[in-house]
Amino acid sequence: MPARASGPSFVRTGLRIERDRDRLEWLYGLARELCPDEFIAEETRELHALYEHVPLGLIDGLRRELASVLQLPHEAFSRDRFSVHGCGPVGLHDDFFRFPYVYFVIVVAHAGRLGLVDPVTRAHAHEPGEIILLDPRCKHALVPVGLCAEEHPYERGHAPVHDPDRQFMFLDFDLYRPDLRAHFRRARDRA
Repeated sequence: MPARASGPSFVRTGLRIERDRDRLEWLYGLARELCPDEFIAEETRELHALYEHVPLGLIDGLRRELASVLQLPHEAFSRDRFSVHGCGPVGLHDDFFRFPYVYFVIVVAHAGRLGLVDPVTRAHAHEPGEIILLDPRCKHALVPVGLCAEEHPYERGHAPVHDPDRQFMFLDFDLYRPDLRAHFRRARDRA
């Protein structure tokens, strides 16, 4: 069994996609239309209804741009490991057992007024197109901007969230851990 990771939960790269950033708002609008009840409090859901509407050109463009800006091999970004997700606020958790062998490369499509946190940080706003690297082995949460994970009241009902300010949507590529390990080491060394 792989060991749990130590180090940062996520890395805000300071980078944003440029090429298809305008399509993110369109995709979020489509998600609200096709899967309005799939933005769930305390759960991240894969938005399956969107896949037939996501052009392969968009996925391939993201693969090229992410590989370039993150200085990684293009082959690290596989179409087979691309997904689209939505959620509402989510309390502190890890995804160790579901995703022990990957990091997530996230492109924010819509952040509302939610931000990623680890066990000690406060949530800051995210911009559409922002590139975030997430280690699913480490504790992380998605809470209203200004709060820390401890201040987020867990929503036991796991109900759909319809308020755009409380919805978060992202595009994701799962990358094998060796492909992104150096980025997380640099982030840990800067901390």
